[in-house]
Amino acid sequence: MNIHIITSSYPATPEDPSGTAGLFVRQFALELAAIGHGVIVQPVARKNAYRPDPGISIVPTPWKGGDRELASMDLMDPRNWLVFLHFFRRGVRNTLEIDEKHLIDRTLCMWAVPSGIFGLAGKLKKNVPYDVWALGSDIWKIRKVPLLGKMVLTKIMRNADRVFADGMQLCKEVRDLTGVPCKLLHSSRRLPPPEKRLFVHDPKELRHFLFVGRYHENKGPDLLIKAVALLPHDIKESIRVHMFGLGPMEIKLKSMISTMQLEKCIYLHGSIQAGEFSNYLDSASFLVIPSRIESIPVVFSDAIQMGTPVVSMPVGDLGQIIKEFRCGIVAREVSAEALAAALKEASHMDKDSYRDGIAKAYTEFDIGGAVKKWLNLNSGNYVEVP
Repeated sequence: MNIHIITSSYPATPEDPSGTAGLFVRQFALELAAIGHGVIVQPVARKNAYRPDPGISIVPTPWKGGDRELASMDLMDPRNWLVFLHFFRRGVRNTLEIDEKHLIDRTLCMWAVPSGIFGLAGKLKKNVPYDVWALGSDIWKIRKVPLLGKMVLTKIMRNADRVFADGMQLCKEVRDLTGVPCKLLHSSRRLPPPEKRLFVHDPKELRHFLFVGRYHENKGPDLLIKAVALLPHDIKESIRVHMFGLGPMEIKLKSMISTMQLEKCIYLHGSIQAGEFSNYLDSASFLVIPSRIESIPVVFSDAIQMGTPVVSMPVGDLGQIIKEFRCGIVAREVSAEALAAALKEASHMDKDSYRDGIAKAYTEFDIGGAVKKWLNLNSGNYVEVP
């Protein structure tokens, strides 16, 4: 089968650390290619060049927005409208050319917008069926656009052959917003094995916490910094927080760390490559997910893949999953104070005490299983939200 993946998230190279969602899309494409399918990926051309993996063709859609993510641009700012207009016109043209040239059998749109718009064009013009894999961030942002937001999402979803999301709550939000049934399909990827153990010379009682995500308000990096500031002095002395990411809050976060005099326990970094991420996950005591709004981020499955428990806000499906499998600690509410209490509890916990729960949770988040479920479209192997 020839499969067309349309996405706004894709790494320029296997080592590109610019986003976990893109690395998941690449892993999904690799799994499809490995079992003999033809895979053509149509990303947004935010990079100067893309290095394809064996068995995967990459045909980017021209983009005049530079390295800016579409999701981070203000849809209501007239200065961006020409960029959007050019992008959508070229994207539709690119989609139709790919469908015709490569004799596409099915399109997978990752994610709803803008990919779903191009998938819809392919179905209307070339009769190519398409599925939509909804991402929380694009659903939450697009639905806020006055007048057009809900209409566009509903049009995309109702014309799709199937709609998926990686969390039960997100599935329900998609259904409630568009009236379209949504099937559960977890997102994950395979990280490279860790190559070295970090922090080997640190005192055994020192706890290392890890944050990896966009420096964006939704992801809550500011809440994490505020939570650390609220900890008692002795707890601050006994922990180290390693933060990796890119995004619009970076300058603010640096200022917060300085103003709150947290330089000795919080280390703010840029992006992190997959290999180094594996090293940090393997060596860290906990991964922290301080998001204000979330479904089930890929970093959660990354953590349990590496045997690392998670400290999380009670958002999306995370709280339920962590409690069900006993693979971490959930804050009582979305606030810096509640997160501080969870971090304090975690600082006294041993990583190995979560081993059994983590192992059980990981069986639910295997990328190979997700690919097989998506391919077996008529098998009924999905959980569909009623």
